[in-house]
Amino acid sequence: MQKIKTQWLGGLASIILLAASQLALADSREVVNESRSVSANEKIYIEVMSGEITISAAAGNTFSVSGKLDEKATGYEFDSKDGFSRFEMKMPRQVNYSAKDKTNMAELHIEVPIGSNVEFKGVNGNVSVSGIHGSSDIGTVNGQIVASDLRSSVKLSTVNGKMRVKDVAGKVELSSVNGKITDEGSMGRVSYEVVNGKVDANSQAEEVNISTVNGDATLTLNGTKTVKLSTVNGQVEAALRGVTNPQITGSSVSGDIELTLESIASVRVEVKASAGGSIDNKLSNDKATKAKYGPSRSLQFTLGSGDGSVELTTVSGDIKLEKR
Repeated sequence: MQKIKTQWLGGLASIILLAASQLALADSREVVNESRSVSANEKIYIEVMSGEITISAAAGNTFSVSGKLDEKATGYEFDSKDGFSRFEMKMPRQVNYSAKDKTNMAELHIEVPIGSNVEFKGVNGNVSVSGIHGSSDIGTVNGQIVASDLRSSVKLSTVNGKMRVKDVAGKVELSSVNGKITDEGSMGRVSYEVVNGKVDANSQAEEVNISTVNGDATLTLNGTKTVKLSTVNGQVEAALRGVTNPQITGSSVSGDIELTLESIASVRVEVKASAGGSIDNKLSNDKATKAKYGPSRSLQFTLGSGDGSVELTTVSGDIKLEKR
């Protein structure tokens, strides 16, 4: 009986070792482990066409890349000279991915100096980036971007993917096509641009610019002083808190704008609607007047001493004014 048990355990161990060796052979991806000493404000260019990529800032002046390349990659280039560094994963000119191939895409962790200026370009991959206080220009086509604690100049763009950002500040540009942008706690000057997508933002930016085409946006703005709204065939809802005299301009074409202000707001309001557009005012008791000729309406009134201003126009859309 003991002999049978020993034989069984020996056979099980052989099976486990065989399975482990097969898994090791199945992962034929090239391993990367590169590092260079660079300047504190190094200009770093990264191009990885596919995979799961993590870019993070670390103490010290080191640019490092570690992990595995895409199974289809033909190699990589890693260069650093005179304040400029570059990492590029080399891929064949034409690459087609099946569901199985996607399990063997690149898995790379990249570290950069906190004050570096980073530009990333990708196609089929997800990017996570954090801690960079120089500048960040991150773009991918079919993938998700997750970003946190970015400063100075921040530019993030994706085509077919979601974007989630937290605590980014400075001059911030966020754009997506066929995706959703979620922003929590941005500061500075922030712009959102979506086509066939959505924006959900809770921002502390001083200045906000939102543009949607066939997309919707819901904005909660805390202390924002300047707001520019634009939508075509979409809907923008903006609620301002903690500011009584904002400067707001906006326009819509076959789209809707809903604006909510503090009940103690001090603003001059001018709203125009044409080609069948409507105006719903709940900020005051003033009513929109209809033009003598044509299907247009207009509304003008002042709240408080009129320190701020609201100027909105629509063509074939609805404008609604609310107070909180």
